[in-house]
Parts: sequence; C-alpha cells; structure tokens
Amino acid sequence: MDLQHMENGLNGGGVAGGGGGGGGLSEIDFQRLAQIIATSIQKVQQNVSTMQRMVNQLNTPQDSPELKKKLHQLMTYTKQLVTDTNNQLKEVDKCKERHLKIQRDRLVDEFTAALTAFQAIQRKTADIERSALHQARAHNYSIAHPPGSTRTSTNSSSNDNGSFFEDNFFNRKSNQQQQQQMQTQMQEDGDLQALEEQERAIRELENNIVGVNEIYKNLGAMVYEQGLTVDSIESQVEQTSIFVSQGTDNLRKASSYKNKVRKKKLILVAILTAVLLAIILILVFQFKN
Repeated sequence: MDLQHMENGLNGGGVAGGGGGGGGLSEIDFQRLAQIIATSIQKVQQNVSTMQRMVNQLNTPQDSPELKKKLHQLMTYTKQLVTDTNNQLKEVDKCKERHLKIQRDRLVDEFTAALTAFQAIQRKTADIERSALHQARAHNYSIAHPPGSTRTSTNSSSNDNGSFFEDNFFNRKSNQQQQQQMQTQMQEDGDLQALEEQERAIRELENNIVGVNEIYKNLGAMVYEQGLTVDSIESQVEQTSIFVSQGTDNLRKASSYKNKVRKKKLILVAILTAVLLAIILILVFQFKN
C-alpha cells in the first residue's frame, strides 16, 4: 500500500508542479492548488506515521535490509512531496485576495506541522543508523583482526624434516585453513559491501535532511512576511475603525445641528404665522368699522 501511495503521490506531485503561472493567481487556480496542497499534507502525515512504525522496528528482530530499503524509499518520496508542496504554497501566495488569506494561512500552518514531524523522524532515523554503522564497523574489525591473528602457524612449517604422515596432516590442515580464509574473505567482502551501501544510504538521508531544513527556512520566511502583512492589515483596520468613529461623531454632530436648524425654522414659521394672523385680524376690524 505504501508503494502505491508513493507512485500516486509522485504522479500527483508532477501535475501539481506545473500549476500556476507568473504574476497573480485567480481564485479558481487558488482553490485548485489549495486542494492539491491539502491532499499532499495529508499524505505527508500518513507517511510520517508509517515511517515511525518502521523506525520502531529498527534494531529489533523485525529489522531487515528490506525494511531499511522501504524506509529510505519512503523518506526520499516524502522529501520530494514536501518540495513540491512548498513550491505550490509559493504559487498560492501569489493570490492577493484578502478573503482567501485565512485559508492560505491554515495551509501554511498545517504544512509546517507536517514538516516538523518529518524532520523529527528523519533525524531519529539518521541517529539510529549511524549508531548501527559504528557498531557494525567495530564488530567487523574485531572479526578481521582477532587477538594473536598476526602470528599464524609459522611454527608448523618450521620442521621440514617431519615424517610423511606429518606432512600430509599439515597439508590437509593448510587446505582447510585456506578454505576458511577464503570463506572469511568472502564474508568480509560481503559485509564491507553492506557497510558501503549503508553509508551511501546515510549520506542520502543526510542530504535529504539538509534539503528539508532549507524548505523549513523558506517556509519560516514566508510566515514572517505574512506576519508583517497581517500587522499591516490590522493597522489599516485600526485606522479604518478610527475613521469610522470620527465619521460617526461627525454624523451625530450634523444630525444635532440639523435638528437645531429645523427647530429654528419652526419657531420662525410660528412667529411669522402669528404676525400674519395679527395683521389679518387688525385689517378685519378696520374694515368692519
């Protein structure tokens, strides 16, 4: 199942890597990339869980060269998946729509958490394999150079005047020693080749660790820049709230002024009406008289 995840993930990562063009990013492309990133993050988390189970089997009866091979393959694939996801996040960051910023920040946070877990399992694996390599080297050296191994059976060949039986016995013994030496040499060659392969695997793992560290640094820079953007947006929001408050005060003052003007107008109208009624009454009385 893990190998199927690896193949499917690599195919998906290749398609995703081609997404996004230069310049800005439309909301449709943003949502498409966001879905791919979310799926990739989930795969990274699943792979970390699988690798954790594999690492727990190292240096146990369940340990085997096949287990180490699958572990390194899964780590190499996950590192490539992490690289592709980081590139996709850079594309998503090109979208400047403010209402999509929360979704983008959530993806960055989830990817950071997955990347941190992947880093931890990488370093743990490297520490275990380095320790195992040192122990294997020491073990092979003790086998290849046992105490007193430099002093071989030179005394057995010192007496050239022995009997035919003794010569024949020593010849058979010499043949057996040669066969044992050949077998020992073959075993040492095989062990040496295994150690070299293990060293190559550790060097590859260390290179992957360095690559993930670079991704982590770039991600930290991206998060820092987003933090500055958030501060800028918050400052703009505060300024906007101040302007709104000032506008509200101005509207309240304008409304109060308008009410005062309306009252004055009503008073003037009432006065004018009263004056007009008085004039009319005076005219009416004069006309009657």
